[in-house]
Amino acid sequence: MRKAMGVDIGGTKVAAAIIDEQGRITHRVQVPSDTSSSEAMLACVVGVIDACLAEAGVDVSNLTGIGLGIPGKVDSLNGVAIFQNNIPWENFPVVARLADRYAQVPIAIENDVKAAAYAEYRLAGMGPLDVFGYLTVSTGIACTNIVNHQIIRGDGFSGEIGFLPVPSSTGLRPLESVCAGPGIEAMARALYLDDRITVAQVFARALKGEQIANELVDQSAMGVAIGLFAMICLLDPKEIVIGGSVAVKNPFYVERIKAVLERYAHKEQMHILPHIRVTDLGGDNGIIGAGFLVMPAQDIQVF
Repeated sequence: MRKAMGVDIGGTKVAAAIIDEQGRITHRVQVPSDTSSSEAMLACVVGVIDACLAEAGVDVSNLTGIGLGIPGKVDSLNGVAIFQNNIPWENFPVVARLADRYAQVPIAIENDVKAAAYAEYRLAGMGPLDVFGYLTVSTGIACTNIVNHQIIRGDGFSGEIGFLPVPSSTGLRPLESVCAGPGIEAMARALYLDDRITVAQVFARALKGEQIANELVDQSAMGVAIGLFAMICLLDPKEIVIGGSVAVKNPFYVERIKAVLERYAHKEQMHILPHIRVTDLGGDNGIIGAGFLVMPAQDIQVF
């Protein structure tokens, strides 16, 4: 059975795992990120890759490759990390630098949300003409669409749906600032006059029926529903998976999003409602998708 390494890179941690063709993780290593410089960050990534290989007891040449999910804008074709808010890799040739050490195998990079979406897509059993959608709601909000194993990238910055203006209690604001975790938390602290309240507490209070908390959750659900509705109107996906900590930890929130969609969707769009679901992979979809980048599917058809 083929195996690959997936590496999920973030501003706080770097995780590497060996995965098989079914997306199962066999070995995993995680370390804190070293963002003190571009070279320190690269050394951190190399360290976690080597540690994972050692733990698994395999040589890198026995893998189909190494795939990396990186936040922000990446040039996947040329292997360059273009811009990241939380990693010091501006226009950094990640693939070329890693190839100096791991020349025996292919190396690929992708935006972390797109990598997570690709894991969901590969395991969803989509047909070659089916449009697949993925949305993450966490500290940020972004989306990805995939058709026939092709990630829709545009000019490299596609999927940044977090910029979409949506209604809020203070007028139109970017979706991410209203509906992502930090936005919900900031509004909650202002309304509750409590600088210690967390997103988790907002959702817990909403479940208990607190009016303010429910209004915040409903406002977020409305904004995300608008974002999803835009995806549906433009591309008519067959399936949409929602990931990210806000969604994964609060399944009732996703049901509220779907309830909003049901009010506004055209009858010819209703087919999507039963096919909007929370990820089954939790926080592992990014590392699995990164591995899949260098493990081509056996059934790819190109039209």
